[in-house]
Amino acid sequence: METSIGFLPLYRIEYPSSRYRVFQFLPGLKGQGHKCSLIEAPQRNLVRRLAYVPRLLYMALTHDVLFVQKRTFPLPVLAILKRLNPRIVFDLDDAIYLQASRKPLVDAMLRASALIIAGNESLVAYSRQFNDRVKLIPTVVDTDLYQPPSGARHPGDDRVVIGWIGSDPNCGEFVAMQPVLEWLHDRYGDHVTMRIVSGRPLEIKTEINLEFVHWTLAGSRAELQKVDIGIMPLEDTEWNRGKCGLKLIEYMAVAAAVVASPVGANRQIVADGETGFLAVTAEEWESRLARLIDDQSLRLQMGRLGRKRVEQYYSVEAVLPLLIDALQIGAVN
Repeated sequence: METSIGFLPLYRIEYPSSRYRVFQFLPGLKGQGHKCSLIEAPQRNLVRRLAYVPRLLYMALTHDVLFVQKRTFPLPVLAILKRLNPRIVFDLDDAIYLQASRKPLVDAMLRASALIIAGNESLVAYSRQFNDRVKLIPTVVDTDLYQPPSGARHPGDDRVVIGWIGSDPNCGEFVAMQPVLEWLHDRYGDHVTMRIVSGRPLEIKTEINLEFVHWTLAGSRAELQKVDIGIMPLEDTEWNRGKCGLKLIEYMAVAAAVVASPVGANRQIVADGETGFLAVTAEEWESRLARLIDDQSLRLQMGRLGRKRVEQYYSVEAVLPLLIDALQIGAVN
């Protein structure tokens, strides 16, 4: 069944949440014969904000389904929207209900939706308190774009590069990692480098070699291909349990080995000991990283298996049929 879908992403394409939950699926949906329209987020532009609501209401009237990506509305606007088009599919990939100011609006969206798409099991469990119609669809990447390097990761350079990608490495994820970085420096010296691909450099005092590469939409994938081991440390908090593990999926898609905290979706993404390692304590982080640094064949093997796992479960190709099914379910409710 061909469906006309109106997409309401929370952000522009430059922001990962909307890029990976909305924009990357549009070509595949259109290729399957679905009509896709999109109203980009107005952000802080006053003129665009004033124009947003009438465009939103027109979209509700003219499309089979409204796909609302993590966006909430004032309750009167939501009530009008639901009267105009009750076929709302609400996409949730963060625990935004933990933000006190947003929780009432998020809960209202969950109740009002014909279907909820949640990015991990924690988000599914929360959503089901308000709505029985919940489908788990993980965050994924386009494996035609995310490719392993065709040759050596960093030709002529025998260092082992540990990588981290994200918007800001100073948001607390590296607090527990600092002693691990010092241990790595003491053990390996200049043989190991920590590479940060981000909008900001890592601002901690450490002796380990630090490389900062400014993130760009065009260049980030090539920078990831230079990483031997990708890491995703997380404190076990309710907010982090709502994360969907995008960093890990990006690393694994380019066939880098991974080490991660067993928090949220990370536990499902990493097959521990097969496609990467999970680590809790500093001692576990040190031992897992050391195994990968010392054993190139293990790094390569885990990278290959990680790539296969992404192709099977965390790729656009694997998930697009699930998304189409979800949208068609939303269209008949």
